[in-house]
Amino acid sequence: MANEGVRDTLSLAMLTGWDAIELQNYKLQDGTSYAEVAARLNAALVSLNGEFANDWMANLYSTQDALEVEYRVGASNGFEVHTEYGRPDAKRASTDGHMLPLIPYDRMLGWTWDYLRKARMVQIEADIADAVKDARDKRRFELLTRLLQNGDDSGVDDGLGATGYSPGFATTAGSTSVDFTPPTYGGTAFDSTHEHYDGHADGAFTNAIISDAKDEIREHGHEPPYMALISPSDEGVVRALSDFVPVAQSLVRYGNTQDLATLGIGEIGLGAYPIGAMSDFAVYVVRGMPQYYGFFCKSYGRLSQRNPLRIRLQKGVSQWQVVAMPDPNGGSGMYPLQRAMLFMEFGVGVGDRTNGTAKYVYSNTWADGTAT
Repeated sequence: MANEGVRDTLSLAMLTGWDAIELQNYKLQDGTSYAEVAARLNAALVSLNGEFANDWMANLYSTQDALEVEYRVGASNGFEVHTEYGRPDAKRASTDGHMLPLIPYDRMLGWTWDYLRKARMVQIEADIADAVKDARDKRRFELLTRLLQNGDDSGVDDGLGATGYSPGFATTAGSTSVDFTPPTYGGTAFDSTHEHYDGHADGAFTNAIISDAKDEIREHGHEPPYMALISPSDEGVVRALSDFVPVAQSLVRYGNTQDLATLGIGEIGLGAYPIGAMSDFAVYVVRGMPQYYGFFCKSYGRLSQRNPLRIRLQKGVSQWQVVAMPDPNGGSGMYPLQRAMLFMEFGVGVGDRTNGTAKYVYSNTWADGTAT
C-alpha cells in the first residue's frame, strides 16, 4: 500500500540511519546545525509542493499515474424510430488513445563536506531558493512547450517505449502519428484534418483571431468563460484591441461609466497576471510565453480531469511534488546532507485534444513556439 504525503529530508535521515541527535552534532561555520538546514529545506519543499497544487498553472492540467489516456472519437449513430415489436440495433462509441511521457529530473545542491563545514546559513538559504526557482522554471517551461507544440513526443527516453506517442491537441493527420477525429457535437461533424494550431500573417493579435479561438473551443462543447495565455511582448497590442475590457487596477479610481472585467486579485499568481477580458477569455500575461503566440482553452478548475493537459506522475503518486534525496551515486560514508539533491519525475501530455487551440500571428504557416 502506497503511503500518502510528501517525502522530505527527515525521511532521508531515517532511511540512512540518521536521527535528529546525530544531525545536531554537525554544524555550519556559523553554528547552525544540520538539523536546522534539513528543516529549512523541508519547509521550502512543502511550500513549493503546495504552490504547485494551487497556483494558476493547476487550472491547465490534472494528474494521473497511469501511462495511457483514452477518449471518444468520431460520429455516433443516434436514435432509431421505435416500433412495437422491433429491437434497436446495438451501438457503441469509438475510442482512441495515446500515452503520456514520464521523465525524471534532478538538481544537485552541491554541498560537499568541506563546504558544509565552512558555510553560513545565508549561503544555504540562497542555494535552497535557487533550487526552488529552478523547479518552478522547469515546470513552467514543460507546460508551455506542450501547449505550443503540434507534433508528437515519442521514444524510450520520454518513457513512451519504442512505439508509443504523446500527441498534441487536434491537428491534421500529417502532423501526428495518432490521427484524431473529434466527436460530433451540436450537429457538427469533424474529420482527421481538423486543426487547432493556426498560423496568421497579421503580425499581431486581432479581435478576429481571438474570436476565432473562441469558436474553435466552443464548437466542441466547451462553454465560456475561457483562459487566454499571451506573452508579455504582446500585452500592449492586446490591450489596444477594441474588444478588450481591462481588469480593475488597485491604484486607479474608475468612473461610473467605465467597463471593467470581473477578475479579482486572487487570480494573480507567480509568473502570470490577468490584464482583462475579451471574447469570453480571461487574458493572462505569462512569463516564458514567446512573442506572437497565444494559447486558448477552457479551464474547469484546479486539477480537474476535464482540463486540457494531463500530467503523468510516478506510480502511486497523486500530487506533483519535488523531493529531497541523497546522491544515489555517492556511495557510503557520506556525512548528513553531503551532496543533497532535489528530484522530480513527471511528463506533460494532452488530456482533452479538443480543449485547446494555439495561435501564431506572425505567419500563415504554423511553427512550434519556443518557451523560456
